[in-house]
Amino acid sequence: MTAAARLAGWLRARWGASPAARTERAGHTLRERRPPPGLQPTVEWQVLGRCNYDCSYCIQSRASRRGVPSRQRVERIVAGLAGLTGVWEIKISGGEPLAWRGLVQWVVPQLVRSTRHNISILTNLSASLATLERFCRLTNERLRTTSASLHPEFTSLERFVARAGAYRELCARHNPHASLVINAVLVPGRLEQHQPIRDRLAREGLSYFPQLMKIRGGIYPYSPREWRAIEELIGGSRDPRRVNLAPSYQGRHCEAGVWYFVLDQHGEAYSCRTAKRFVEEDDRGRLGSLVDGSFALRAAGEACRFSICPCTVPANRGIVRPPAVEVRGGS
Repeated sequence: MTAAARLAGWLRARWGASPAARTERAGHTLRERRPPPGLQPTVEWQVLGRCNYDCSYCIQSRASRRGVPSRQRVERIVAGLAGLTGVWEIKISGGEPLAWRGLVQWVVPQLVRSTRHNISILTNLSASLATLERFCRLTNERLRTTSASLHPEFTSLERFVARAGAYRELCARHNPHASLVINAVLVPGRLEQHQPIRDRLAREGLSYFPQLMKIRGGIYPYSPREWRAIEELIGGSRDPRRVNLAPSYQGRHCEAGVWYFVLDQHGEAYSCRTAKRFVEEDDRGRLGSLVDGSFALRAAGEACRFSICPCTVPANRGIVRPPAVEVRGGS
């Protein structure tokens, strides 16, 4: 008996039917239809909590920025993802995913080997060039988007630009079809940093993607003067492909929970980020676990019931169709 067969037998004995089989059964109502035109099915997978940075403006609590999954848990989650019908985009985040060697040792190889899905990543690019190259080589034609986060509290602009340039060269070699975007949080009291950042990135041919700072209550309450500075910085854009204004899509039809969901490091799935944040008050956003087999996608979308969409992935993947977005609390 091969090692793979022995592992499969052990998993069946311990956990029952495979997550892939259970995902297929749970999603049987979806197998008869395809996503609407312009919609890219997407999973945002927070692979781990641990991060090598400790940014003062991080929306995640320090308690949640801990821990890495076991290899067995990764195998169960990947098996569940393999059961999703069609080709999805798996957007990997953390913590800092590339600061954990398990990402390139276990997670990415299993995703490539066991699923048909494509891969994107949110990273601060602090990993060694050897690790970055290994990631690019492993993902190959599967890599779609790298969202690289610039955190001036932990790196200089010059150093980050040099690393982003080196990573872009790696992508040109291994992932020429993939895109690279540089995101940065508009931290109150430090907005003057962003004009030089935007201009320097533009000179290097790197895409700049500013995002409003989020707090537990929603968007940080910028002063009128700060809003004017933000307006000048973003040039009046309301395009979610260019800026994250964390708007409200409340009342608009959304396919979250059907063709989009977020997944934490424990394998628990939620219909969207905001649903996860408020799940203790309203558990309708809970989709179950990819580890224990309780995961199930919804059969149909519904009107968004939240006053904030903190991430632009749903809008940019066609999960929700945004109207013209207004800056709330604007100048």
